[in-house]
Amino acid sequence: MKAFRKHSPQNSDDKNDLGFGSRLSQGTNERLLNRDGSFNVFRDGISVAQSLSIYHLLVSVSWTKFFLFVAAGFTAVNVVFAFGYYSLGPGVLFGSDAISETERFFDSFFFSVQTLATIGYGKMSPVGLLPNILVALEALFGLIGLSIVTGLSFARFARPNTKILYSNNAVIAPFKEGTAFMFRMINQRSSQLIQVEAQVIFSKMVEKEGRRIRHYHPLPLERNKVMFFPLHWTVVHYIDENSPMKNETARTLAENEAEFMILVNAVDETYSQIVYSRSSYRFNEIVWGAKFKDMFETGRDGKPVGVRLERIHEYDRVALD
Repeated sequence: MKAFRKHSPQNSDDKNDLGFGSRLSQGTNERLLNRDGSFNVFRDGISVAQSLSIYHLLVSVSWTKFFLFVAAGFTAVNVVFAFGYYSLGPGVLFGSDAISETERFFDSFFFSVQTLATIGYGKMSPVGLLPNILVALEALFGLIGLSIVTGLSFARFARPNTKILYSNNAVIAPFKEGTAFMFRMINQRSSQLIQVEAQVIFSKMVEKEGRRIRHYHPLPLERNKVMFFPLHWTVVHYIDENSPMKNETARTLAENEAEFMILVNAVDETYSQIVYSRSSYRFNEIVWGAKFKDMFETGRDGKPVGVRLERIHEYDRVALD
């Protein structure tokens, strides 16, 4: 009869690292999640060509950068084809009045622009087999390029994303019979978000077996889900006897490099798809003894209530019991 070796269960700390890995949890006191939702890590060891996703880059960059990329690509392609027409020698473009070599190159360039964009003014036309072959290749390249740019533009418009604004600071404020950890968020876009759900993870460095490692604790929220999100939402974790923060102070949070990581998911009504938003607060971004100011306004434009977005960051100092 074979004897089976009994394996010890996986360390619970390893299963509770949220995917950051034990090395990152043990080896850094730096922020794990940036305020804009990006992860504060780098990846090295592979070439740019291997790691670069052109599609993801062109879909996710700002519209300004996207148009700059398109303009740069359009110019570069026309320069390449202009050199092709120019290299075939003078006389390959019927209707060109160029005298100098510079003028001949510019005629070649603008003839390439007309061909690539299928403008066809008719003033210049190719003469000979090789110029016509080059025109055919450029026309095919232009059709493919136009299709790609059109597809990318549509993908950018159709790509679901969210733009949630978080308060600059989280606060420790009076709540019920004690205190609570709070932060505010609001949808900056006119699109409607429904079934909005928030998760908050409290992480801090602790001493264990002679080394400092990072522990992660999900924080129970007074309300972790709202069906509608027309105004703003103050997310609240009540610090009671069962809270992972029950014995924490501003000093202990600083000593233990505390960080509060936030994940929000919602359904975007426009696209009928789930969208996500991430952010975090470090210990030095938490204001102790503060309470958020009121953001509400009433009786404007025939609507019963509204909010002033610029007030989301404002708070008043208050005394804690």
